[in-house]
Amino acid sequence: MKPTESTLKEFFEGDKQFFIPVYQRAYSWEESQWKTFLEDLEEATKGENHYFFGNVLLEKDGNNRLDIIDGQQRLTTIIIFVRCLVNVLDSKGYDKEQLDYIKQDYLENRKKPKLNALEYDGDYFYDVIIANSDNKHKSQTPSQERILKAKEFFTKELKNKEIAQLEEIFRAMQKAQIIKLEFSNKKDSVLMFELQNNRGKDLTNMEKLKSYLAYQIYTYSDKDSAETKLNEMTSVFKEIYRVVVNDIKQLNEDAILGYFNIATSKFGFAYRENDDSLNYKKELKDIKDSEAKLAWIDEYVKGLKNAFFDFNTFTESKSEYKDYLLHLNVADTYPFVIKAYQLFRNDEEKLERVFKALEVIAFRDKLVSTRAKIRDKLNGALKNFDSVEKLESGIKNICDKEWYWTDEKVKEALSPEQYTLEKIAPYIFMRYENALRNKNTRTKGYIFTLQEIQKPQIEHIAPQTKNDEKVASGYCEYDEEFKKFYLNCIGNLMLIAQSHNISIGNNPFADKLQSYEKSPIAQHREIKEFANGEVWDKDSIDKRHKKLEEFVLKTWSL
Repeated sequence: MKPTESTLKEFFEGDKQFFIPVYQRAYSWEESQWKTFLEDLEEATKGENHYFFGNVLLEKDGNNRLDIIDGQQRLTTIIIFVRCLVNVLDSKGYDKEQLDYIKQDYLENRKKPKLNALEYDGDYFYDVIIANSDNKHKSQTPSQERILKAKEFFTKELKNKEIAQLEEIFRAMQKAQIIKLEFSNKKDSVLMFELQNNRGKDLTNMEKLKSYLAYQIYTYSDKDSAETKLNEMTSVFKEIYRVVVNDIKQLNEDAILGYFNIATSKFGFAYRENDDSLNYKKELKDIKDSEAKLAWIDEYVKGLKNAFFDFNTFTESKSEYKDYLLHLNVADTYPFVIKAYQLFRNDEEKLERVFKALEVIAFRDKLVSTRAKIRDKLNGALKNFDSVEKLESGIKNICDKEWYWTDEKVKEALSPEQYTLEKIAPYIFMRYENALRNKNTRTKGYIFTLQEIQKPQIEHIAPQTKNDEKVASGYCEYDEEFKKFYLNCIGNLMLIAQSHNISIGNNPFADKLQSYEKSPIAQHREIKEFANGEVWDKDSIDKRHKKLEEFVLKTWSL
């Protein structure tokens, strides 16, 4: 394992083939790294010192096969860069024979690609980079999107340069120094990769998981079965990444991984991704038998795949309460969603009851907006969750008995001294509008959403005023009681389009009332039922506030 120094040209030339093994991370470089890579090469053309490319760890597997343990991001970028350089030089009429030599050294030698990408990106990388065919595949994974964007970036940058400049950059790249260290034992190479991961590299939790499980498979499998098990695991991750890129838009891979681990591990909401005493590593470590460890990994990976597919099913489902949950986006409800699909995957009625129960606590948490963490109270409900009834009971108990999310706290939140309802009020009024429309035979069953209002805002019916600003006619006196208990309460607020809000401004109440009566929004037309003629006063606000308070408590209770 003696380090060997060479030029980049010497490193690549000949019959050598480089492979990115299954436990490696996918291509992750972004524009900032591509830009630095190119700037470093350009800088190297100006001085006498050669550019130092860095260290590369390799595992020798066969005559000319070399698996990349560390350095694959840089090596992949070099191959992409060379493809772009060849394309640009070709477009500028460069010598075909010289281009063939470059392609032979860096892209493909005797129909064998110099670099074989990670399995689930392999075909894409070959077609788009090695074979230079952009239209054969649509990007299916985040890494494939980055590969294509890297190609587009380098092509754009190199097109602006003269042939002489391109030749200088290429010579600087060829002369760049690289130090390689080769291993011959697969288990040692995987261990080395795991050690590299722990140096603080910017890996996603999903990538860390994949490499860790790969190392465990190599450690506890016999030589003949290790590759088979790794390939099976890789195919599962390939399916997961395809779902992440093409289907799931609300959350990233690490978020869903975290919710899955909370939902399925013995730690529940105490699960900590970066604490090995409270995550999947602890669970695997506690298993002593090798076969049992491998069985656990197999079940874990299959369960993880199901979680991604289930979450996609959840986001695509035609469920009223699913839509409400996604709108509220309270992260601590998502582990329950994953567990619900494990329990009731094919029972839509039970799933809808679960979503409804979760929406109740999600709403109360958003409304009350306390510093207390709802996850601390939900942990017991999650661990006991094996039926809809137990979940409903657990959440009802939180709403009835836990100090921060009770009916009294809900009432307090609806009557704030300061204007704190701006974020949650549109949701309340969206639901209220639907309730009003369902009472009308002409609009019953028609679902109202915030998208139907252009730039929705929250209007103060009795307007907010600046210091010493005179209040228009039709409103009560703005005494201290009014400012403290009435101005910002839910009874004085209303959902409205931005254009409507601007048009009425702080006008007299009679003018506002006239515009409300012409509105297609039911809650606007309802205002006249609470007003005292053409006056909007404390009594009006009290009456409307009481109705809205009753609506909120009835809607968000079990």
